[in-house]
Amino acid sequence: MNFGIICELNPLHKGHKYLFDNCKSENSTVICALSGNFVQRGEFAVYDKYTRARTAIENGADLVIEIPALCTIQSAQGYAKAGVEILEATGICDCLAFGAECDNVDELKAVAKEIQNKDSIIKEELKKGVSYPTARKNAVNSPLLDTPNNILAIEYLTYTKLEAMAIKRIGKGHDTDDDEYSASEIRKHLNADEISSMKNCEKAILYKLRTMTAEDFLQIEDVGEGLENRIVRAVADSLTLEELYDNIKTKRYTHSRIRRIILRAYLGITKDMPKEPKYLHILAFNDRGREILAQMKKTATLPIITKYGNIESSEVKQLFDLECKFTDIYNLGYTNIKPCGEEQRAKIEIIK
Repeated sequence: MNFGIICELNPLHKGHKYLFDNCKSENSTVICALSGNFVQRGEFAVYDKYTRARTAIENGADLVIEIPALCTIQSAQGYAKAGVEILEATGICDCLAFGAECDNVDELKAVAKEIQNKDSIIKEELKKGVSYPTARKNAVNSPLLDTPNNILAIEYLTYTKLEAMAIKRIGKGHDTDDDEYSASEIRKHLNADEISSMKNCEKAILYKLRTMTAEDFLQIEDVGEGLENRIVRAVADSLTLEELYDNIKTKRYTHSRIRRIILRAYLGITKDMPKEPKYLHILAFNDRGREILAQMKKTATLPIITKYGNIESSEVKQLFDLECKFTDIYNLGYTNIKPCGEEQRAKIEIIK
């Protein structure tokens, strides 16, 4: 059985290891679709994608494939859809595995179906000026929509055709003070000199935003209906990123949505850019991963990238060059800035 896991590992904690362990057996394989250098909530990943991919292999994964920035910095729906598409495009993934507060797949699927059936009601709720999570909760009054891992699980199940397996999340939960099972708590205790952070790029980001007009912001996904004007005013009044997020936020626009908008604006990601994966970029593997990669080369429905110099498609090369530019920008987030060109020179992490 080849299990697929969509993850960020920002950073890896005991809950991730628990999920990997529940998928591992003598005859099973774990394939990770891993967010690259940026994470879905609109921030820099604390460690670069190759470091996190190596950590995944060292803790039970066999093969790690990148979820590109264009696919990662989206809503939960867009992120889940892209992750599922990557795993299904391998042609060898049998089962989607994920951690959730609820480990009953049938219950999660029922909520996913109800959300689809009540799409028109959700749209009516949105017209009242509330955020999408609130509109969805008003339309589908399920306690399963109260916790983040359940919400992502429901999105996965909305888009995947694969068999699914839910593993009950352990520990205190998401965004708690659990320093063993909560990534947000662990991030608080990391050495600031060893991680990448948007804080280190704050002035550069504010500079870029101050050069943008309302029309420029309209080209960014999730911006419309006057939000572009609110952002311009907030940019003019804000001296820090946190102040900016607070000045933009309303009951309709959540902090996560605003962070994604600001990060996309900084990176130059516009509405006309692809939101779905166009290639499978391999980050790391072990001996078992090498074997399934060989199988993938026969079954994959998207081009496989193992080396920059071997990219054949002009469209894929153009998109990967864009990812290289994003990596150059990401590397400015370290206290000791890293040079440009690291993505082009990077080698797959091979762990014996």
